[in-house]
Amino acid sequence: YFRTWECVNLEGEFQRKLVDRHGLTTARVVADAVLCDLKELVAASNLYAFCMGVLMNDYRQVVSEPDGGIVLNKDPYVFAHQMFMGIILSEMDKFPGREIIAFHYDEHSKASLLQNSWDGYKECNPNWAKSAGILEPLDDKKCVPIQVADLLAHTTTRMFLHWRNDPEAAVSHLKGWLGSNLIRVPYTNAEFLRDIVAGNIQRFRAVGAKGGLLVPHQGSPNSPVESVGTPER
Repeated sequence: YFRTWECVNLEGEFQRKLVDRHGLTTARVVADAVLCDLKELVAASNLYAFCMGVLMNDYRQVVSEPDGGIVLNKDPYVFAHQMFMGIILSEMDKFPGREIIAFHYDEHSKASLLQNSWDGYKECNPNWAKSAGILEPLDDKKCVPIQVADLLAHTTTRMFLHWRNDPEAAVSHLKGWLGSNLIRVPYTNAEFLRDIVAGNIQRFRAVGAKGGLLVPHQGSPNSPVESVGTPER
């Protein structure tokens, strides 16, 4: 199996099968070649790729604001996954016919927060719920798509960290890698987050909700991202 973190840091399988047998220098060369080959395979594959960057300083700033604390989940892990799934469901809704989308993830220390919010998330977003199937963990050692998703997530994180002051450059480099396979790359800067807050705050106040179950804007029931006028990035 392949874990991007282990490949980059020569840990786990890469330590046992490369470093311990061939030494650090050779292991580094081989691991870099494996990573490069996998990226080329992903870019050439017939897939739809979605990536998302959460700019943490912006998130902390907006969630600390009075309205932001009502609309946004205090945990950016939960917010990012909820928003990410909503973006995917919105895009899939544009396809002819309705497809049911299953969401899978590798186990994580915060995974229970996401799993426990799933029923409420669909209840608050009935249009998304029409296409939202199951949400459940799978073993990344046995599930190749999760290994590919891990590569996408790791590369997206590195891109946004490298160009932290120029997120558009990160988007550009991701597009350079994935080409037409890349469907959307939103990133949550302060403007993006405040648009979401503005589009949802009245509804949250009306029902006494708090904690970041994203509710579609009244004028556009399929996606709070589209409804609040956030440009596609």
